[in-house]
Amino acid sequence: MNRNQINKSRMYGSVDLILDQHAPLFAQLQPFVDAQQELKRGILSIGDYRQVQEANTTGLTKEKVQLRSDLIKSILQFSAALKSYAIANKNNELKAKSDYSDSDLNRCPDPRLYDIGVLLLGLTAPLNGGLTNYFIGETELQAMDKLLAAFRLSIPQRRAATSRSKTSTVNIREVFRGLDELLKEQIDVYMQLFRFSQPDFFNAYRNARSIVDYAGHRAAKPKVVVPV
Repeated sequence: MNRNQINKSRMYGSVDLILDQHAPLFAQLQPFVDAQQELKRGILSIGDYRQVQEANTTGLTKEKVQLRSDLIKSILQFSAALKSYAIANKNNELKAKSDYSDSDLNRCPDPRLYDIGVLLLGLTAPLNGGLTNYFIGETELQAMDKLLAAFRLSIPQRRAATSRSKTSTVNIREVFRGLDELLKEQIDVYMQLFRFSQPDFFNAYRNARSIVDYAGHRAAKPKVVVPV
């Protein structure tokens, strides 16, 4: 994936995370629930396509044990940075979400360990480069991205599924195009239902919809449809 696609994929993940955290608020609105499920499927498709791209360019040069060890170290680094940021900014929610220890991670099965890495990477997106002072910058973000892709590919079930996939640059572009349309034409609109009744949810969603590049610069927020 190119840089723009990586940044967009992080945004999709951040949006999905915010929706998961507030799922009870729209559980009765089935079209909204269905739209989020479609978003999740798109995110998984991007991951599958990216696995093939990473394998084609870098291969799996590390043994599985070494990959797991490297991922645990990276997760602990992100955890420490996020917790430090949370403490400095009195953000107890972020502190709780990013709190992982060596023993926690060593006991995790591979799929769960991968999910934790994705979660912590997603938590960095809304911070607008705020982790730079805590030793998480562009280099660390790119390294985590590549490590997660390689580790996910090393999980047998995922590797088998990926080897059967017929992927191409056109395929992944279509997924991005579809997710952009899904967000703009459906989820952005549904979110207007919560603009005044659930402002914290609405603002968190708006923040997640911003695209942050590797250097931590925040792009303009998307235009969310406002009813007349």
